[in-house]
Amino acid sequence: MFFSLKKKLMGKAIAKRNQEHPFDFAYAEQYALDAAAAPVVNNSYYFSAHDEHLSFFARLGKRTSLEETWFALYMDGKLYSLKQEFFPVGQAPVKVEHKDGNWTVSYEGILNEEDKICFRGTFAARQAPIDFTSHMPAERMATGMANEKWSKAFFAELQTISGQCHYEQEGTLEGSFTLNGKTVAFSLPCVRDHSFGKRDWNYMNNHLWLMAVSAPVQFNYSLVSYPALSVLEVGNYRDTAGQHYLLQADLDLRQVAQGTVPGELTFHARLDNLRSIPVRAKVLAGVTYHFQEGQYILHENIAEFTIDGKTCRGILEIGFNQDGKRYFNRRNLTEIRR
Repeated sequence: MFFSLKKKLMGKAIAKRNQEHPFDFAYAEQYALDAAAAPVVNNSYYFSAHDEHLSFFARLGKRTSLEETWFALYMDGKLYSLKQEFFPVGQAPVKVEHKDGNWTVSYEGILNEEDKICFRGTFAARQAPIDFTSHMPAERMATGMANEKWSKAFFAELQTISGQCHYEQEGTLEGSFTLNGKTVAFSLPCVRDHSFGKRDWNYMNNHLWLMAVSAPVQFNYSLVSYPALSVLEVGNYRDTAGQHYLLQADLDLRQVAQGTVPGELTFHARLDNLRSIPVRAKVLAGVTYHFQEGQYILHENIAEFTIDGKTCRGILEIGFNQDGKRYFNRRNLTEIRR
């Protein structure tokens, strides 16, 4: 009873806040990192593009102290990836440019040990952006908050995870790359992700992100655990019927609390149109990244998905704090209300 009351109260408050403070897409698109910003402030650009033959992802995380840099290509069953994870400010070989409303990602250099590549792709939007704060059903954040013990300290701690903007947009990434002398043109279904604000990797306990994209469908399931919030789940699914948002998922949390990459995950996602869709994700290949001197380890995996009977590719991203005792705040996972 007390859980339901807390969820109802917070749901109303969050919905009111989201209505009063709508997502400012124009501002977010133009955001630039202040040169005087603290090292914990991040401005991150991510692209993930896939079809049945080719998968690609890249990330440029700008900070005033360094640049977090990913680039990976999966083709013909082989994974090619940039081995160096960090570069001095302004020296990352992955470039992200915004001009005339278009976003372009490029990289020229070495992948693996000696594979030479020159890559350039331009993103064209196909769907409206989705803001992870204001567009998600208020009950998702309210559910996470209702699972915690309320106190002045709890609400003060919540401020640690507030203030970050995180949004995604579905589209098409078009361009070409030359790998070891062979040129390949591509036009791939793509999700572009942009986030900025405070991001302290060591504040996270663990997280899971599933993203799949194809012409017929796009799916997102995001799960994160913080010291202030043991479990927060949000998501969306787009098919020919339109865009719908996650109300609940029955993923067994114990599968993602082991500190290792699960080879396969299956669960059902219930949407705001009351449909329940089956989801299956199977890892194909991946790269491991290390943040803040190993305080947080993130595994970015290319995965094959079957969603509501439709097959596509995408990402199974999972991360863990170096302190394994922090996963989900050591809560009894079967008792968490979702």
